[in-house]
Amino acid sequence: MGVHVFWDSRVPIGLSRPVTEELSGVLEMPVSRIDNGTFPLEGFDPLRQQCDAVKILTKLDIFRRRYPQLFKPEDVDIEFYNKFNHLHEKVLLITPVDLFEPLADFVFGLAYPALGVAVVSPARLTNEYYGRHPDDDALIDRIVKEGAHEIAHLFGLEHCDNPGCIMYCPRNLDDLDRKRKYFCGKCRIRLNGQNEGDLFR
Repeated sequence: MGVHVFWDSRVPIGLSRPVTEELSGVLEMPVSRIDNGTFPLEGFDPLRQQCDAVKILTKLDIFRRRYPQLFKPEDVDIEFYNKFNHLHEKVLLITPVDLFEPLADFVFGLAYPALGVAVVSPARLTNEYYGRHPDDDALIDRIVKEGAHEIAHLFGLEHCDNPGCIMYCPRNLDDLDRKRKYFCGKCRIRLNGQNEGDLFR
């Protein structure tokens, strides 16, 4: 079982290595990165100037099945992988586009545990979006927090009411910044014991 970060090349590639390394540390599991391609976006709404995150996730699952060489472990049969990849290989897409989902004006990220795929957008995680001075360290920190949050949903974790926990659901950037890069004791135990989920989070 593995966790893979597909880093769309339209997002600054220089951030992919530190984000992936920090994600591995926060999750306490290996995380690989793929940062040499672009992902075909789906669900663009010209009025909102955003993409539908649910449609992106559906497309991501199709993309993973069409290009298993990017994600499939060498010792796994291709038919088994295509049937059960959502249980074994988790994929997080980092995309440059601003995201929404049907019940929200925007989302920082979204997970689809039934398929084992998640997406995070840095669009609203940059200081520049809020008229602040650029800060790569802050951006890396936010992508790691949101990425770990969505990946943990793929392993079956729910939202947590502890505002310092990775699994706390932030309503805005300040909420996200107040979170720390750790799982509370309850969520860490669940993460260590879970390996699949079955709902949108």
